[in-house]
This record gives sequence, structure tokens and C-alpha cells, in this order.
Amino acid sequence: MTGLVLLHGWGYGSHVWQAWTKAFTDQFTDRPVVLLDAGYFGPERLDLPASVLETADGWIGVGHSLGFARLLGMAVPWRGLIGFGAFLRFCVKPGRETGTPPEILDAMLARLDVAPAEVLRRFTKRCGQPAPDFISPGIASPDDTGLSRLRRDLRLLQDLDAPTPKTVPPVLLLHAKDDRIAPQALAEETRDALPGARLETFATGGHALPFTRSEDCLPPALEFINGLR
Repeated sequence: MTGLVLLHGWGYGSHVWQAWTKAFTDQFTDRPVVLLDAGYFGPERLDLPASVLETADGWIGVGHSLGFARLLGMAVPWRGLIGFGAFLRFCVKPGRETGTPPEILDAMLARLDVAPAEVLRRFTKRCGQPAPDFISPGIASPDDTGLSRLRRDLRLLQDLDAPTPKTVPPVLLLHAKDDRIAPQALAEETRDALPGARLETFATGGHALPFTRSEDCLPPALEFINGLR
């Protein structure tokens, strides 16, 4: 019995996986599903306790954006990983010009102190998600603890340059060509860094691909998971 772990990206909450958890529980009635959460809009849960790890004989991670890099870095013997809008490096660095200029994240950090709801609204729109309340229904703005975590993870994105693990599980990367947050070149860089990783692209869907086009993304994800049995 293989369990499934889902982790969202920056600025989102675990609620975004609602359609995915339903699809997974409908397809895999005997598999536990765990929603991790970066704690921007509520309690933080970024690890799998030993008691949870023992409830399945293996785990498959599904990560969106920064969530994928976080899953890859966990001390979990993954059976497989799926990444949406995934990357191992986010910002432009010397000799690697693809990515987001770190100054943009500096501006977001400064603006978070003044108008956090506006920062999240603009970010969500740039992701291709038309309804910003989708990321956290009923919560107009994060509290002080949530803001602290949002700042922490913007700094994490600025410095992120995740190393390739010694052992890489099977990896499926799904990416939209019109992603305005993580360009396709970062997905290709991630694929090339992870031996055996497969990259499938969609013409549209934006950075919120698994949520804007969940019906299109679910079939390849389920096929990948079934292939790991």
C-alpha cells in the first residue's frame, strides 16, 4: 500500500489539492493521502512523522513549484515524485541567466509588509489563477505567523540551488509553456539534473497548471503512479 503526499508552492495553501485528493481517493481507495502545508494561512506541516511513515510501505510525492524541491530534499525513500512548475533553482545566478531576478523577490518582500493581500493577489494572477481566494478560502490575508513564513520562503527561493540527491526516484515533471513564474528552461534544467526524469509540457495552464487544468494533468499523473506499483 503506497501512500501519497502532496505539497503546494509559495503563496498557496493545502486546500488547492481538493480535486486531486478526491481523484486519488476515488482511484486508490486503499492508499493514505497526506496534505503537507507551508503554514501561510494556518498550521505548518512540512514533514512526515515516523508514525505517518509507518502507515504505508512506500510514498509518492506530488509537489507544486517550491513544494517539489522541498519533497525532493526530504529524508523519505520516495517511490516516485511528480512535479508541477518544478525547479531546483529559481533565481538568476552567475552563469545561469534563466530564472527570476532576485531583486523582484526583494520588492515582494518589501511590499508584503505594506499590502500582503495585494502581493498575493498579483502573484496568483501571474500564476494564471483567476480567483485569489482559491488558495485560502475565507482568509483575506495571512496573519503575522503566516507573513513570517511567506518572507522566509521568498528568501529561500532567492538562495535555492537544490543539490541532486544520491538516489533519485522515478520523476515525472509536468509544465506549462506559458508559465510566467518558472520558465520552461528551469523545468528542462530540473529534468536534466535528475537521471531518468521525464518532462511533459502543456501549451497553456500557467504556473497554477495542476489547478487550472487538473482534468488534463490527472491522467498522466495517475498513469505514472500506476506504473510504480
